[in-house]
Amino acid sequence: MAAATSRLLAIFRVDGVASVETLLVCTFAILFFWIAISFWMACLGAYELWHGSCDISLREPPPDAPVTGLERPRIVLAMPVHNEVSTQVFARLQAILESLRAAGAGGQFDFFVLSDTTDPEYRVAEQAAWRSMRARNKDARIFYRRRDYNTGHKSGNIAEFCRNWGAAYDYMVVLDADSLMTGATLTRLVRLMDASPRTALIQAAPALVGGKSLFARSQQFASWVYGRLYTAALAKLQGPDGNYWGHNAIIRVKPFMENCGLPILPGRPPLGGEIMSHDFVEAALLRRAGWDLWLLSDVEGSYEASPPTLIEHLKRDRRWCQGNLQHVRLLLARGLKLPSRIHLAVGAMSYLSSPLWFMSIMLFTVHTVQMKYAAPVGYVGKYPVLVWPVSHTLAFVSLAVAAMAMLYVPKLLAVAVLLRDRRAAKAYGGPWRIAAGALVESMLSTSLAPVIMLSHSWFVANILIGRIAKWGAQLRSGDGTKLGAAIVAFAPHTMIAILAAALVWRFTPGDFWWYLPLLVGPAIAIPLAWATSKPGWGNAARRRGLFLVPSETTGLPIVDRVDALLAEPTADDRYGGGHGGNRDALSAA
Repeated sequence: MAAATSRLLAIFRVDGVASVETLLVCTFAILFFWIAISFWMACLGAYELWHGSCDISLREPPPDAPVTGLERPRIVLAMPVHNEVSTQVFARLQAILESLRAAGAGGQFDFFVLSDTTDPEYRVAEQAAWRSMRARNKDARIFYRRRDYNTGHKSGNIAEFCRNWGAAYDYMVVLDADSLMTGATLTRLVRLMDASPRTALIQAAPALVGGKSLFARSQQFASWVYGRLYTAALAKLQGPDGNYWGHNAIIRVKPFMENCGLPILPGRPPLGGEIMSHDFVEAALLRRAGWDLWLLSDVEGSYEASPPTLIEHLKRDRRWCQGNLQHVRLLLARGLKLPSRIHLAVGAMSYLSSPLWFMSIMLFTVHTVQMKYAAPVGYVGKYPVLVWPVSHTLAFVSLAVAAMAMLYVPKLLAVAVLLRDRRAAKAYGGPWRIAAGALVESMLSTSLAPVIMLSHSWFVANILIGRIAKWGAQLRSGDGTKLGAAIVAFAPHTMIAILAAALVWRFTPGDFWWYLPLLVGPAIAIPLAWATSKPGWGNAARRRGLFLVPSETTGLPIVDRVDALLAEPTADDRYGGGHGGNRDALSAA
């Protein structure tokens, strides 16, 4: 960062540093620092995976050790749900239960479905599905509770569960409605907790599965190929100063109840009031109390689903953006450990970086226009002197190449690490399909990056002027985005791109091709969002071997079991159906 910023400053200092240039240097320094962090994290992760030294320093007992020495079950799987399709929720729970039985630990775990559902039809479906699952599994302890008041959203849901039933359990595994965890992984997490009495939380890094649309499949491919570099680096760097991602984690209940009561932030929402992104804050509170938190990066039995469309991805980001910006107010909270403050800052920066990128592009444009219309003269005292023009093209190109290397070299490292293991590479379709997937994913993510940047900038602006995000239901499947919805969502992005292209062509036509990579994505955002949301396009990519991951080539038993349960002819009846399938039951109720 220092080298790149010095290079830029040396260009501007030739004729004095103007105010626009000062702002440009400051934003450039912050953003280059941001991508440099990501680059070196990927390098560290690649080193760890290459040498097979992913060690989280937790003492793991032998696999044949008993899961727990307690006489009665003291472990609970808690799954908060909010207006979810019960067919999918209870199929996942059934698959987890069967996997636990196969691991010999079915009787050690209780199941709690914690409902914040507000839609009456979904509520009836949930209750029918719960009764059906209990009837199917008479040996299991499966409970259902629905709150009348959704105070605190998900964190309030978990908090109420802990107040009412938390004392009955030693460990709690928190799942999202789209989470899947194998019995082997769950029992391993329990053994790790048993062997580490100072550990309050172990986060199992989840991989994405079940993607049908082209967007979801590209995200899924990226999580399997690139994501493991970053989780390996995080596990190595943070050690016991870990973080909590809100799901697919095991928690020691007693310290969680004693330390993780969330404060109500002073002031009005969106930056005040209830904390929306609770997980980072709960992790910081546990660490402040002296408890260890670990990230398990080498786990192979932790999964979740990806949003199927770009619109759903951005809807979720809008809520996360508000929650993460609230964390800025907690950076100076008393007693927090420095790593916890860094986690909070990084979470906020993941959204604040977008308006900074937008600002830097605008500043570069303004600077370019100013330089074009500036007179080529300098002054010696009061007398103008002609200045020989000096080209800074090479310097700017070197900065651009450095920034691009920071962004794309991690992808090459991830592919190199994967290709080193022939058996692993075969599970992704082989070297050529891995390379093709990485190339197409890079093109797609490059096109979507400016679209997401504009959306995140709009989110931040709305939050700063006081507009609140609603906690809506998450769409996890379907036939994709309708063209009309894509037009409504992304027409502003397209208009901004067209206007920007016209202005650049009018005032600095020589620089148009430099701006083109930033303009293409927003210009085609409508058809891109529509096409990538369609399961048909995703299926076509899979048939051609694009974005293949092990869950599709070699299969994952727990994922295959969920698909089999959903494909059963009586699945809708057995698991309560979904929205639109329980009107008769609702009328009877």
